[in-house]
Amino acid sequence: MKFAHKLTLAIVLPLCVALSVGGTWSIHQNFLEALDTAVRTNSSAQMRQRYALENELADVQGDSANEIYTRLCTYEQEQRTLGEEGLLFTVMGENGAVLYSTMPLDIPYREQQQAVTTGEDRVFYVDTGATKYQLLTTPLRGLSRTMWLVNVYDVTAQFAERDRQVRQHLTLEGAALVLAGAAAALMARLLTRPLHQLELASRALSSGEQSARADIHSGDELEQLGLTFNHMADNLTSQMQALEKESARQKRFVAAFTHELKTPMTAILGYADLLRKGEQAADKRHRAAGYIYQEAIRLETLGQELLQLFGLEQGGITRETVQLSMVWGDVIRSLPDLAGRLTVEGQDPTLRANRPLLGTLLRNLVLNAAAADTQGGNIRLWCDQRDGVLCLGVTDTGPGIPAEELEKLREPFYRLDKSRSRKNGGNGLGLTICEYIAQAHGTTLRMESEVGKGTTVWIPWEEAEPCV
Repeated sequence: MKFAHKLTLAIVLPLCVALSVGGTWSIHQNFLEALDTAVRTNSSAQMRQRYALENELADVQGDSANEIYTRLCTYEQEQRTLGEEGLLFTVMGENGAVLYSTMPLDIPYREQQQAVTTGEDRVFYVDTGATKYQLLTTPLRGLSRTMWLVNVYDVTAQFAERDRQVRQHLTLEGAALVLAGAAAALMARLLTRPLHQLELASRALSSGEQSARADIHSGDELEQLGLTFNHMADNLTSQMQALEKESARQKRFVAAFTHELKTPMTAILGYADLLRKGEQAADKRHRAAGYIYQEAIRLETLGQELLQLFGLEQGGITRETVQLSMVWGDVIRSLPDLAGRLTVEGQDPTLRANRPLLGTLLRNLVLNAAAADTQGGNIRLWCDQRDGVLCLGVTDTGPGIPAEELEKLREPFYRLDKSRSRKNGGNGLGLTICEYIAQAHGTTLRMESEVGKGTTVWIPWEEAEPCV
């Protein structure tokens, strides 16, 4: 059962119970009050009739049933003369014998006898189907023999009024329930519409529609629930997109790593197989051994770079106070072949850094710049303020990098050279290692480039003391 239906029933059922119980109680109380009123009125009439019969029969001597019958006939005729046409009564003796009766034939004798047996102050009701009667009994006192007066009064009107009130109440209750049910159903629909929107958005989101959101403007807790759902969906979408990017990056990493591993292994196997086949000329053996050695060195370098990369992912580097000029010096001394192309400009602050790792970062940036600028252009190492933040970086005058390729350069093994030619060297891990070193220092690589005008790679640095 839908929540809207449950909500409708929750509103209508209590109302139905309240109207039914309240209406039944009210009608019953009115009915009892009407019967009590009839009892009081009829009891008064019976008392008047009892006094009249006691006077009529007071001088009857002995146990003469004929004389009693004659006196009661005379009494009835006098009452008819006075307009009492509907006078219904029975006079019984002490043994239950009927001495006189004007009772309708549809009132059983046993009902009358039972009323006498029970005694006075008791009210009996007889239902003959079409008519409802009220029986009242009282003894006739001061006579020579014991006699009982049983009066019957028509109370069909009271029962009919009760039935009319029941029908009226059922009609009004039915109308009220129909109106209340319609109003409750409409209200439930309005109240559950936000939940329906949430359900639709949840289904769409679960089926892969990442743009699915709930548009709820109810101004209550459901609107807050919708905002929370949308916030959750935004986070979930961001995480899914991040996972998709990470999955794609890992696939590219595996493919690139496989290629990087396969190329030197193929060369090693090929030249080793050549040497294995038999005697070769000395120069050919020397050349094959040289190729095997070079490819083995490349594999060793690749392994070392991967170990360094995985180690940086774990974080936890140690830092010390170091002068930036000392790091520049380490970089220049480690690249004697490029010393003539390197220039250092700008400030010389004191940094909190891991000196060997920072040197590796800057050295890799210089190697990338040198590999990109095959014309032997100048490579500038600089440190300056950008937007109020100290930055240090490397700028080359090479061919530049297209904008769509900049972010991909951070990925392991990614190359602008799609053919993966190694004439410029490298495994495509240098910039990735730089990124991890920067992250280990609490910063990140920034890159800007323009095709035909060169590339600049820098890192903003927060932990710096005044320049010297």
